Order: sequence, then structure tokens, then C-alpha cells
Amino acid sequence: MSEQYSFPPYGEEVGKIIEQFGGTKMTHYKGMDVTPLWDLKGGPILWSYKYLYAVPKLDKIAVTVQSFKDKLMCYALNIWPDDEHALPIFSSFWAESEKGSYFILDFYPTADCICDIPYLETYLEPLEEVYTEAKKYYPGVSHRDPNWFRAMVSPYYINADLHPSTKEHQDRLLKFTLEYLKIYYKLWQEDKPRDPEYMKRLIERREAIRKNMIEKDPGGIMVEHAVGKELAELSIRALF
Repeated sequence: MSEQYSFPPYGEEVGKIIEQFGGTKMTHYKGMDVTPLWDLKGGPILWSYKYLYAVPKLDKIAVTVQSFKDKLMCYALNIWPDDEHALPIFSSFWAESEKGSYFILDFYPTADCICDIPYLETYLEPLEEVYTEAKKYYPGVSHRDPNWFRAMVSPYYINADLHPSTKEHQDRLLKFTLEYLKIYYKLWQEDKPRDPEYMKRLIERREAIRKNMIEKDPGGIMVEHAVGKELAELSIRALF
């Protein structure tokens, strides 16, 4: 790593907004002890942490920062709504090294937005201005994205796949992440419980997204090689 290059302050800056949710750090999630993920290392993972937070209106907030030999950083933030609220799923992932960046940012909708235009208008349209700015710099979509993933993203999906990384790109990608997160925080503040009958289809889609992410996320193999199958499975289930 050159003297000029440094990693972005993702964990610190995202953490400031997460604090505003006022959540409580979880020691257990769905019967699983998640404290081993607070300080996880092994193989190429020199250090990492994954914290889960219990927050009203949400199933969880899950934030991950991982260092691979201090040459590659992986950052992830997923926010999952509970069964009473129609909020989308906040998703941020960023693999960052001096060689390049792979970045995804989105609100995965829990409704079929063409069948439910009010959902689109309430939960996704607030992203319009930030999305429009981001697409000036990152107009394409990476060919890495498989079809099942493309089927679940929103019309406001931001993706960057660039080589090499620069401070300019870092600052811009972090800015978009924080702006999406601030919008999500505002939606979360204002959101109200929905009718249980309306929520049935949203829960079905949310759980289908969760199932596919657990089964197909490529990062699980990387972690499994580093720390073993048991901890890798715990890490994936905690994130998703």
C-alpha cells in the first residue's frame, strides 16, 4: 500500500448516524450468540467486527468492517425492517483497495413497486436527487451482478466498479452512502405500523430476499476459508 493511499472512514462516519437510531447492541440474535463476531480474525482477516443493534420498528441493524491483510477493506451495512413496518431494506456494501472499488448501495423494496405506486412514492422517491447525482459519475451497472440479485434491486440502485481507487472516488462513494442513510433514518422516524394483511406480501418478499442472500452471497466463501464454516455461517446469518 503506497504512502498516499488510505482507507475511507466508513465505520466511523456510518457509526455516527447509526447512533442516532438509539439502538442497543445485541449479544444474541434469533437464539444465536453473536458476540464472537465482535472481534473476528483468522487467515487473511487481520481484524474485523460485526455489530447488531436492536432498534424499534426494525428487525436489526447490522454493520460490518473487515480488514484483509490491511490491503483490502470490506464494509457492509444492512438494515432490516420488522413485521409491522413497510420500510425497505437498506443495503450498503463496499470492497475497497488501492487497486479498485466495488460498491453497491440501495433500498431493496419489500413491495412490488409497479403494483404499489404509493410504496414507490413514499419510500424510494426521496432518493431521486442523490441517485441522479450518483449516476452522473457511475452510470453503468457491474456485470458481476447475477440475475437473482438484479431481480430484487430498486430503481435507485447505485453501483460502482472501478480501477484504481482514488481519494475523489472514496469521498464521493462515502457521501452517497451517508446521504442514503440519512434519508432512511428520516423515513424510519416517520414510519407507522401497517395493516397486517398488507404486510403479508411485504414480509414474504423480505424473507425471500433474506433467504437468497444467505444462500448465495459470495462473501460467505471468503469468510469460511478464513475462520471456518461455523463462524462463517454465523456471520452471514447475522448480516442477513
